[in-house]
Amino acid sequence: MYKKNIKGILNNLGFKVGTYMLLVAIVPLMIYLILNNIVISKYFLEIEQTSIMSKTQKANKIFQSEALDLEELAKDSGVWDVFYEKIEEKDIEWFKGDYSGWLPHVFNIDLILIANKNREIMDQYGLKYRNDSQLFADNTISSILKGDYDEKKNYPHGIKRYNGNLYIIGTSPVLLSDYGGPSRGVVVFGKKITPKFLQDIKDKFGYHIFFSYGNEFVSNTEISKYIEEHFHTISKSNNKKTIELGKSKIVGSIPIKDISDEKVGHLYILESRDIFLSTLSLIRKNALWIFILSCSLSLFLGIKLKNIIVNPMKDLENQINKMTEKGSLIDVKTKGTNEFINLSINLGKTLNQMADSIYRHKKENKNLRMISNTDGLTSLYNHRYFYECFNKKITEGRRPITVLFCDIDKFKLINDIHGHIIGDMILKEVGNIINKSVQGNDLIFRYGGEEFAVLLDNYTSEESFGIAEEIRINIVRSRILQKYSGDLPVTISIGLASYPTDSLDAKDLIEKADKALYFAKQNGRNQCCIYKEEINEVLLENSAEFAKQEILIDSALAIGAAIDAKDVYTGKHSELVTKYSLLLAEKLQLSVQDKYVIRIGALLHDCGKIGIPDDIIHKPNRLTEEEFNIIKNHTILGNNIAKHFVKNPAIIACVRNHHERWDGKGYPDGLSGESIPIHARIVCIADAYHAMVSNRPYRKSLSKDVAFEELRNNKGTQFDPELVDIFIKTVQEDLL
Repeated sequence: MYKKNIKGILNNLGFKVGTYMLLVAIVPLMIYLILNNIVISKYFLEIEQTSIMSKTQKANKIFQSEALDLEELAKDSGVWDVFYEKIEEKDIEWFKGDYSGWLPHVFNIDLILIANKNREIMDQYGLKYRNDSQLFADNTISSILKGDYDEKKNYPHGIKRYNGNLYIIGTSPVLLSDYGGPSRGVVVFGKKITPKFLQDIKDKFGYHIFFSYGNEFVSNTEISKYIEEHFHTISKSNNKKTIELGKSKIVGSIPIKDISDEKVGHLYILESRDIFLSTLSLIRKNALWIFILSCSLSLFLGIKLKNIIVNPMKDLENQINKMTEKGSLIDVKTKGTNEFINLSINLGKTLNQMADSIYRHKKENKNLRMISNTDGLTSLYNHRYFYECFNKKITEGRRPITVLFCDIDKFKLINDIHGHIIGDMILKEVGNIINKSVQGNDLIFRYGGEEFAVLLDNYTSEESFGIAEEIRINIVRSRILQKYSGDLPVTISIGLASYPTDSLDAKDLIEKADKALYFAKQNGRNQCCIYKEEINEVLLENSAEFAKQEILIDSALAIGAAIDAKDVYTGKHSELVTKYSLLLAEKLQLSVQDKYVIRIGALLHDCGKIGIPDDIIHKPNRLTEEEFNIIKNHTILGNNIAKHFVKNPAIIACVRNHHERWDGKGYPDGLSGESIPIHARIVCIADAYHAMVSNRPYRKSLSKDVAFEELRNNKGTQFDPELVDIFIKTVQEDLL
């Protein structure tokens, strides 16, 4: 029992570490000295160089601040209504009394130049000779005279070399007090950089500053002799940021440019190296023997500590690595002190618990993230996730990125007629169609309401437009959507905008895509439009006209519904004629304006039947000649009704002439061939087809194949021969 206790104590980590750490106590001191000798001596020069460069930058800011003060002083004079008037009047005496007569003594100004835009000098002080025009050659001063700084509030200031000396310069155009223009001239104030000026800087800030320009320099009186002795060395090292002058001094250097951004010389600051040299010397004197002793002791203790601590830790590390490589949980066991054995057991349990917990949390977080990013109705990504995905693509450096902003046309009308349950079914199906139409890794979002957004990654403008067109056409042709909407046409308008061409911001890009979408709606809906800058102006100009078009479409829908309600046998005749007419127009690739005319004309084509007696419309057998003549008048009645609220002649012609025949035997005007408007010829075929496949009071509906054959039999007589075959092919494709 006694031996077992002794063995336990000897195997205790605290006992072993405590024993050996008595020897290790002196190691930190040794390490400190070694680091001072090896590391600090190596990098202390960098610290010294950083310090001198920081001071050099501060010195440069001092002169920039002086230049800014001069600019403010120049602006206080130049941007002043009285000054503006005096320079126009060329009142030289006023300028002498108010500027060169007292300003140099009050503000220690060494240089004054006040000139009008014609470069006539109104006042001067400190110029090389009277009316010296040398400063006008400066690009910046010349640009001020040209009016390049009109209506701005910040003017050039900085260093300028003039007459063999360096000056701190502040400038200002001559403007009205409200910064209005045009500028009538220029104001230039300057302070000469002299030894006295640099001595004042030394007394105020403690910096030994000097300048070199060409083969000359200027410094304060304390260091002028020293700089003169070493000026050759300094001049040869102009490209260096720091220059060591022997072992006692170090110089920081930065190039300086004048107000026209032309290099004129260098700014230097001189510092003593006494602290650095004395510290380095002390480190080197004491390091050698301490380094030898420390290395010996560290080697000995390292071997001992390796057996006690490092080996068990290495064993533990290897077992954890095996667990990581196999991707499975194992029991962690190791040899060593009691503490290491207990640690390995508890660590194994903790790792197993953590792995289980991490797996559960990852699974839960994945599900929560999916729910938070998904629209509940369509199972597409939602509005919030759109911006996250867009910004992520930008961060990844993806470009170009194109946004397709989609909006279902007249969706409110569908909701009003069929209810929100059908509306939700249509939204889901539109989402499915967009999803099937877009290939690859492109992302689809339900942006809100009946709006959808698609993020296309790395597509050209033409490719993106092609995808948008495919979405639009697939929606037009969808039998499922037709079934849900009760044959009320379901179409979509799409606006396109691209990053970085149109915008660099997600919100702004959506706004521009929305403008392109709105432009598509203004031009008749059921189309795609790429954003251009001109769209903004067109939208603004056409907003009133678009509102009128909307009212006209709603009116046409209402009248079409009223007509269909009058004739119970034809049901939704006006809507279906509109649908077939637009399918043919789409196949013929007619213009947006032509599709708009066909849409309104088809909805209103039978509006004249409102004036036909019900007993004739509902007669169960064939009409008499008199009754047929009455019912033929519905085209004239429709013409008279439509012209009261439709201003477009093409729509009125479509309503009037949709019963004209290709052979000229139609009514009411007996038009033939291509003299019949194309819109009326299209509605004529769609009207005849739907009449044949619908139940009538005097007969049952014909089959679609019989109706197609009847159209073929009458092409070239009743119908446009070129349109009949295209119409039949289009309807057959729609039935697939």
